[in-house]
Formats: sequence, C-alpha cells, structure tokens
Amino acid sequence: MKHIFRFISIIVAFALLFAAYGGRVDPTIWTLPSLASLALPVVTLVALAALALMALFKQWRAAVLVVGALMLSWPTLRLISPFTLIQPTAEEGKTQLSVLTMNVTEFNWNRNDGKPSESLRYILDQNADIVVIQEGLVYFPFEQLAPVKPMLEELYKKYPYRKKHFYDVGILSKYPFTELTPPVLTQDTLGYFIKVWDVEAPGGDLRVINMHLSSLRFTHNDTKVIESMNVPSDRKGRIKSVASKLDVGFRNHVRQAQAIRQVLDDTPGDVIVMGDMNDTPGSFTYRTVCGDDMRDAWAETGFGPTYTFNAHHMYVKIDHILYRGDMKALSCRRDKAGDSDHYPLVAVFER
Repeated sequence: MKHIFRFISIIVAFALLFAAYGGRVDPTIWTLPSLASLALPVVTLVALAALALMALFKQWRAAVLVVGALMLSWPTLRLISPFTLIQPTAEEGKTQLSVLTMNVTEFNWNRNDGKPSESLRYILDQNADIVVIQEGLVYFPFEQLAPVKPMLEELYKKYPYRKKHFYDVGILSKYPFTELTPPVLTQDTLGYFIKVWDVEAPGGDLRVINMHLSSLRFTHNDTKVIESMNVPSDRKGRIKSVASKLDVGFRNHVRQAQAIRQVLDDTPGDVIVMGDMNDTPGSFTYRTVCGDDMRDAWAETGFGPTYTFNAHHMYVKIDHILYRGDMKALSCRRDKAGDSDHYPLVAVFER
C-alpha cells in the first residue's frame, strides 16, 4: 500500500506545482500551463483530500511530499486564498480612500420588469469615493436606461464627476479628474477596454486605471461542460470547444495585459488598477499586470477563498484591485450584491 500512496503523492505534488507555477509560462508559447493555473483551486482541494487520506492510513512519507508541494505553492495559493489573521490598522492623521469596482452587466437593461437596478442601488449605498464600472453599455450612456433613471438624482448628487460615453468602462468620482489617452491599445473588437484618469483624490493625485479584458466568449453549449459533466451527449466536442476558446482567450490576454503594463511603466506616483481582468490570480495575465511592483488588496487583507464571477457554475475570482505607491490597503471585501453575473469588490486605502 505504501507504494501506491507514494505514487499518488508524486502525481499530486507534480500537479499542484504545475498548476501553481503555470502562470509563469507565456501561453503564446505553451497553453497547457495556463489551463493548469486556472484549475489550481480544484487541484489544491484534491491535494488536501489526498493528504487527509494519507494521514488516515498513516502514510507519513507520502504525506511529507504533498505538504512540501503545498508549502512551495504558497506564494500563488495566498493570492487565491489569503489568511490575514491581523488586519492592518489605520494610522492617526492619515487620509482614507474607498474604491469600488463592479462589472454591472449593462445594469440588466433588457430585464423589462420595471424594477430599478439592484447594482446601481448597491453602488450608491456603498458611498465609495471612486467607483469604476465595466459593461456599462458600449453604444450609449447607461443613464438612459430605465432601471437606472429612478436613481439619477442621487447618482448626480453623490458623484458630480463622471465619465461614461461610447465605451463599456466608466468612472464615478467624488473628486475631479482628468482623462488621459495612453499611447497603447485601449480598445479593440474583442471586447477589451482600458481607461485612465488622474483623480485629485485626498492624500494627493491618484492615477486610476479601469480595465476590462476580453471575455472567453463561452456559448450556452460550452458552459454545459461545466454545468452537466454527467451528460455524455457530445461531451468531447464541447470540451474541445471550451479548450479552444480558452487557448484563444489566454493568447489575447497576453497583449492586453502588456498594454496595461506599459501604462503602469509610464505612470509615476500612486496608482490603482481595478476591474474585470477575466483571468484568475496567479495567471500569466495577472502576473504581467502586477509585474514586480503592484500589490493585491485582497491578497493583503482578505481571509479565505472567494470568487467574483457567479454564472454557469464557474465560481472564479476574475475581478481585482491592484495598487502601488505611498498607500496601504486597510481592507478589501467581496459583497454578494447586485443583479450582475459579477460580484463587486470594495477596498479601503490609507494615504
């Protein structure tokens, strides 16, 4: 039996390390590591289950190998499931700034039930200093939508500084800002958008980058692979479809992430990057945007695993708040709120 457990431990340890560090491999060169990186939460659960089984049968040598792989994987695992036991404390006299990011899925404008938007209601109730939205409608201002109109007066009062026209990302701010036009790709036909603003925020000027990287364009038939894996009909074809779209999506994300990284490299001072990355912590996209200088508000202040996408049984964290500069994250939370297929992230910073 010990030989079986030893073999299992080798396979599990290799799979865990491959998934944990797969995000370091450029998917334009080799896509498989990126697929493994996406599966890291599942691989980790398998590793923990295997570890429990080894402990039950007292296979300690095999267990040591799995424990070692978990420890080596921790730099990536902490991005997915941080365990912040002591929350950062605010310093007296320092300024605090709250930010919120949410993919609002066009405020469900085609729901046609006459109800006000739950997502906008949530945003207004949070009263954050700076709000960035994604999928706020591409072709015309979201203020024209029926679910939004009942709250326009409150919106205009709370956020006198706003920008959202013919693109899908926007900003709501309590403070004046200047929109910049970076010399990089900021929009394309694949649904990739980036906007940059310099906000006159408390504690000094702050550059805010709102990102919405392209989605993987899953169809309803594709998502059946995840929703009903026990249905054999055309399973192989659907799996190939999903794998193909992931491959294309990962490759598109490389150049999009590089464009954001170029903006960051050209940005002095304090900066926050927020939005829908459509990719997970530890992925090549995430690592490219973060570089060596960006910090993750959730990884620094959160506790336990979380997810921000909630449709098709695909529970993954693809929305992020990243920052750098003379500022410190005091908290970051994910709220189960709104009527979108994304949940919002709210962070508070000290400056």
